[in-house]
Order: sequence, then structure tokens, then C-alpha cells
Amino acid sequence: MLDNIIMRLIIYYVAWFLILIGFFSFFPQILYEFARERARPVAGLSGTSADITVEDLPDRFEDLTEDDLERLGDPAPATPILVALVLAFGLTLPVTWVYRWTRLSKKKYNQSFAHTLLVIPIAIALVVFLVKNSLALAFSLAGIVAAVRFRTSLTQPIDAVYMLIAIGIGLAAGTQLIIVAYVGSLVFVAISLGVWKSNFGAQPAVLSGWRIVRPEKLGTTSGKKATVTKKPYNAQIEVHTTKVDAAHKATALILKSSTKRWQVADVIKNTDGTAVVVFDVWLKKSVTLPSVIQDIEESGKGYINNVKLTG
Repeated sequence: MLDNIIMRLIIYYVAWFLILIGFFSFFPQILYEFARERARPVAGLSGTSADITVEDLPDRFEDLTEDDLERLGDPAPATPILVALVLAFGLTLPVTWVYRWTRLSKKKYNQSFAHTLLVIPIAIALVVFLVKNSLALAFSLAGIVAAVRFRTSLTQPIDAVYMLIAIGIGLAAGTQLIIVAYVGSLVFVAISLGVWKSNFGAQPAVLSGWRIVRPEKLGTTSGKKATVTKKPYNAQIEVHTTKVDAAHKATALILKSSTKRWQVADVIKNTDGTAVVVFDVWLKKSVTLPSVIQDIEESGKGYINNVKLTG
């Protein structure tokens, strides 16, 4: 059941929802600590700890009570930090899943970028905890962001959106906006999968004046009925395999993202138990045959013996 990506995401988000509800129900004190953390004063403003001078420190230490000293060893104030870091990781994990699932071509997939997506919300949440009570530290974030921007190269425009949602989850977790982090992660994952699966924007729209012209109506002339001719294929690929069904599924995943259209032309079964699955394909202009063959071999590693170009 977990092999179905939709079921996996539904189970994962429902599990997180139940965990959060149960956690805050059994430990309501955590909500109080979250409220205290959000209400922390901003250093540098009137009446805050930033107005304390060095000369005032001895008097401050004399005013400490036993309750204050006991609170120094109390783990409760650190709980919001721990929850925020775990939440940042947990809600970014499905984002990295979607990134992996929608990058069928090895050239478009970057393992290092996937690792970065997974850990950067933790760093962001921790930085927020450090700087949100200090205006001076907050201004230093601009320098940090600039340094990351000029040292990171994103090959795909959509990768910048993935990075942005990861940073957003980290910021929401760091400011204890749990609902914002949860809903943001869920909506982003749902929309990203929907856009990818529907292949939205694959073809530009054709307009005639203010009207949209359907593709099947192109090329018609007045008084004549349009004839739809079947478009040819520009290459043929042979996949030599020991498992026909598995090889077909693995190859289909690659062809969906690398070709404009494709079909299974033939399945040839050999006497030694192996088989050859022949695919007719029409490659996209931005894709090369060697890269497609390499992606098919890697996708079916273990049961695809060889991939050949025959046409």
C-alpha cells in the first residue's frame, strides 16, 4: 500500500496530525511554553533585557530566587525548540519525496539538493530562535541569505520553489506557527503532484482572435473536413529483459518524461526465458537518446540486461 504515493502521503500527514493532537493533549504545558516563547521581548526595545548594563549585573544576580535557579535546570523551556526542529524535519520530508518522484530523469535530479531541502528547515528554525529576540542578529540574516544565494546554483526554476517552501516551513516552525507549517507543506505537496501528473503547460495555447483553437482543428480549410493523420515516431528502442512487466513499468516511467509520445511495438520472447520489449518513441528536442537509454538501464537495474537503439 505504501508503494502508492498518494496513500503514502495521506497516511503520513494523518499520522502527523494525530501525533500533534495527542502530544499537546497529553502535555498541555507545552502550549504554555510555546506561548511564552512567542511572547519573548525583542532586545533593543524599551524595558527589555538589552537595556541592562554591566553595572546592573551584580544587582540582578542578587535578586535571583531559588525558583529562578531551579528553572535554569528545567527542560520545559527547551521543549519548544526541540518540537520546532523535529516538526521542521518531519514536514519537509514529504516535500523531498515529491522532488524525487517528479524527477524521473537523472539529469534533473540532484541528490545533494534533496539533502539540502531536508536539513535547511532545521537550520532556519534554529536561526529564528536565536535572532527573534534581537534586532541586531535579525539584520544579520540578510547577509546569510545573500551568501547562500551567491554560492548555490539551481539548474531548474522549480528547484527555487522547493527551496522557498523548505525555508518557509523552517520559519513557521521556528516561530511556533505549527498550523502554518503543516498546511503549507500539505498544500504544496498536493499542488506539485497535481501539476506534474497533469503535465500542465506542456503545449502552448493557440489563439484565433479571442478564441482558443483546439489542436485537432489546426490545419482545416473552409469547406473541407479536417483529416487527422497519425504522427510518426522517430526512434525505436529495444529493452532486453528477464521480467517483461517490470521492464515495461520502469521504461514507461522514463518515456513519459522524455518523449512526446511512445507505444509498445512488440514483445519478443526468447527460448532462454528472456524477452525483448520494443518501443516506438518520439523524443523531445531537449532529450538525447544516450541519456534516455542510460536512464532506462538505471531504472530497471537488476532485470533489464541491455537497451539498444534500432531505429
